[in-house]
Amino acid sequence: MRRFELIDGERAGAIPCGLLRYDPSKQEFAFEAAPDAGPLDVPMMFAPFIEAGEREVPARWVRAWVDERIAPPSRQNIGEILRAHDLSEYDPCELLTSGEGRSTQDGFYLREIGDGYRGAVELGRALLRARETCGMTQEELARRAGISQEVISKLERGGSNPTMRTLERLARAMDMCLIIKFDRPEAGPTD
Repeated sequence: MRRFELIDGERAGAIPCGLLRYDPSKQEFAFEAAPDAGPLDVPMMFAPFIEAGEREVPARWVRAWVDERIAPPSRQNIGEILRAHDLSEYDPCELLTSGEGRSTQDGFYLREIGDGYRGAVELGRALLRARETCGMTQEELARRAGISQEVISKLERGGSNPTMRTLERLARAMDMCLIIKFDRPEAGPTD
C-alpha cells in the first residue's frame, strides 16, 4: 500500500487535506479527508462528499480524479508517454506520482509518506490548532519559543518529527501544558 498526502499548492502554508492510498495489487485508489478538512479544502470533485459529512470519497470518484491527471492507457501515443516516464508498462500510480499528481485543473499535488509519518501530520495539526487558539502567528510563536518560523511552518505541515525539548519549548511559549497520550486506535480498516 502506498500513501500520499494531498496538498493544495495554491494556499500558502497549506496542510494536507487528506490521504490518498493506492493498492498496487488491485490498482485501486482511495481518499480519506483529514478530520478538519472542509469542502473548500479538497479537490472540487470531492467537495460534495465532504459537504455531506463523508470522510471517505467513493472509489469511482477518486479514480476519476486520478484519471484527469494521467494519460489513459488507450491514448494513441501511450508508448511515448511511458518511455518519457521511464516506465515499461502502464502503471497509473507511477504516472500520477511522476508529476507529483499535479494538473492544470487545480493546484493540488501529492507528497508520498512512509510508515510513521502520519503521526507527524496529526502533531502538526494539533500545533496549528493550539497556536491559533492562542491567537499567535508563526512568527510570534517562533520568537517566544526561540525556534525559527521555518521550523514551525514545517512542523505544522507535518514535515518534521520534533524532539520532546522542542515540543516543550513550544508549549511553554503558548503558556500551555504538553500532554503525551497513548490511546487505542479507532476501529477501522488497516493499511
